[in-house]
Amino acid sequence: MESDLINRFSGTAEEIGILIGKSIGGKKFLNNISKMIEAVNNSYGINYKKLKNESMFWFENLPEDYQKELEGISRGANFPIEKIAQWYFSSMCTDNGCTSFITKTKDSCWIGRNNDYLLPESWGHINIIEVDNKIPVMLFGLEGDIFSGTGFNKEKLWIHYNHLPVWDIPLEYRKKLSPFVFIRKALESCKSVDEVERLLQNTVRDGGMNLFVVDGKNNQSSVFECSSQLYKKRRIESSYIAGANHYSEIKVPAGCNFDFKDSIKRQEKVENLLLKNKKGLSLQKMIDILSNSEVEQNNNLSGTVYSNIVCPADNLIYFAYDGFPAASKGNWQKIEWEW
Repeated sequence: MESDLINRFSGTAEEIGILIGKSIGGKKFLNNISKMIEAVNNSYGINYKKLKNESMFWFENLPEDYQKELEGISRGANFPIEKIAQWYFSSMCTDNGCTSFITKTKDSCWIGRNNDYLLPESWGHINIIEVDNKIPVMLFGLEGDIFSGTGFNKEKLWIHYNHLPVWDIPLEYRKKLSPFVFIRKALESCKSVDEVERLLQNTVRDGGMNLFVVDGKNNQSSVFECSSQLYKKRRIESSYIAGANHYSEIKVPAGCNFDFKDSIKRQEKVENLLLKNKKGLSLQKMIDILSNSEVEQNNNLSGTVYSNIVCPADNLIYFAYDGFPAASKGNWQKIEWEW
C-alpha cells in the first residue's frame, strides 16, 4: 500500500502546478507561506523590502518549466505568484545545518540524512512529480513544495545536499540555480553520478552544497563540495563518508569568517560512530547515529525537522518527521510507493 504521506502530480508543468494549488487551496497555502516567512524572520531577520523587490527577479530567472509550474500553483490556489516567489526566496536568508553519511557494504550502499531547518511540524510531505518527458521524482519537503533539498528518482538516483556558506555568488541573477532548484533539475534530468557532475560543471549556484549522490543501479556514490562557481569531489578513503556544513576539500579564501566549529564536531561524531560499526550497520544502528545528541540538532526554533535512511538499490526509504528532533523523537516508517 502506498504511504498516505505521498501526493502524486503528473502532466505538463502547468497542469501539475494547477493540481498542486487546487489540492491545498489558497487560504491554507497562504497561511503556510506566512508561517514560514515569519519563522525565518524570527530566527534570522528578513529585509522585507529586499524580499519584495528581489524575489520576483529570482522567479523570472528560474528555468521556464518551473516558472510555469509555480504560475500554475498560483492559478490553482488563486493567490498572487509574488507570494510563492517570496516563500522560496526567504529560504535564502537562512544558514540551515544538516548532517549526512554514506556507508558501503559488499552488496549495498546506505545513506543517512538529518535535515535541519525551521517549523518541525510542517515537513511530513512527500511529492511524486511526473512531468511529461522528464524522469519522475520524489521530493521530501513542505506541503505543495516543487523544490527540495532531498529527493529520489525513478532511475534509482538519490540526491540531497547540506548547506554550505559561499563567497563567490555572481552579482547578476541570470542563469543561477538555487541549490534546492538544482536538486529538482538533477533528479529530472540525470541517471548517473557522472551526469550529476556534468550538470555541476554547467551551472552556477546561488548557494553552497555538500552534495550527496548515490546511484542505486550500481551503488556508485560521490560527495561534491560546491561553492557557487566551484566544486570538488571529496575523497572517500574508507567504506564510509560523512559531511555536515563545512569545507574539507575546497580552500576557503582568507577573510571569510565562517564558524565551522559545530559542523566539524557533528561530522567527527558521525565518523567516530561509523568507525565503531565498520563491520556492518543495522537499520537501528543507523537511526542511533542520526539521533545521537551530538549529531541531531535542537535549537528550540530550529533543528532536525526530518530524517531519512535509504538504500537506493533496493528502493528502501525510511522516514521520520513527526517529532522534534525528528531522528530521536519521530516515528520511523518505511515509505511504500510505486512509480
